[in-house]
Amino acid sequence: MIDENVFNSLCKNKTRTVLATVIASDGRGPARPGDRLLWAAGQLITGTIGGGSNEQQILDACATLTTDEQRIEIKSILPGTLPSCGGTLQIRLEKIDFGKADAAAFWKKELTRNDACRLFLMGAGHVAREVAWVADRNGFGISIVDPRRELMQPEFFPENCSLSLQQGTQFLARKITTPKDFIIIAGPDHAGDLAVLEQATQSPALYIGVMGSKKKIASFKEILTKKNLWQTATDRIYAPIGIPISSRTPAEVAVSIVAELILVRAQSSTKQ
Repeated sequence: MIDENVFNSLCKNKTRTVLATVIASDGRGPARPGDRLLWAAGQLITGTIGGGSNEQQILDACATLTTDEQRIEIKSILPGTLPSCGGTLQIRLEKIDFGKADAAAFWKKELTRNDACRLFLMGAGHVAREVAWVADRNGFGISIVDPRRELMQPEFFPENCSLSLQQGTQFLARKITTPKDFIIIAGPDHAGDLAVLEQATQSPALYIGVMGSKKKIASFKEILTKKNLWQTATDRIYAPIGIPISSRTPAEVAVSIVAELILVRAQSSTKQ
């Protein structure tokens, strides 16, 4: 939820901190059970619970809790006067005492854990670079995989991205993907992309996206169908990739791709 350096700073300064978690929602607003935010030193540190007036009520409640003796409070948040303000929420507010060593140890594990769906970008070209920035802003944990050193410069990507200077096939051979993960195949050549796709179809990844023309995709489908790989993964293969919005620029293509990722992520969460 937060960077470890931020966590260490909160501990060092024994900052008054409150974790707010949605435990119930009437479904009329954007916030859902499990959504969280962290308040400290009079401001929102990270996370969101839908924004707007509802979130401001929660931030105000966090500030109030730090002056009370109680550690935990369950609070109902009513919608604002505007229809767009969202529905009624039930929030669990918990005060965090970083002055206690055992508490700090527990909260370090809790607050620095990564709940984000992971996105593995197999290729670091100009479109993949744009995808990384848009996906980062939408809650994906991102790994970039590409053997081309000149493209794998940290300044090209969001700060939290993991960069792996190797072939996509080498990376996937480590078998680290899970059923929550997303793979986008966007390498520089067809043969390499086909090899990565072949491995990806045998992984448990939730989403396998292939960037390229319809002709390229048709060729891949024909080859992998003969190996009985396309059929077994067809529900997870998205090719061509992205939601059709007549995108032209790399930035527009990235928006169409990440929109599809968000849709698949949302559909997956409703099935769990």
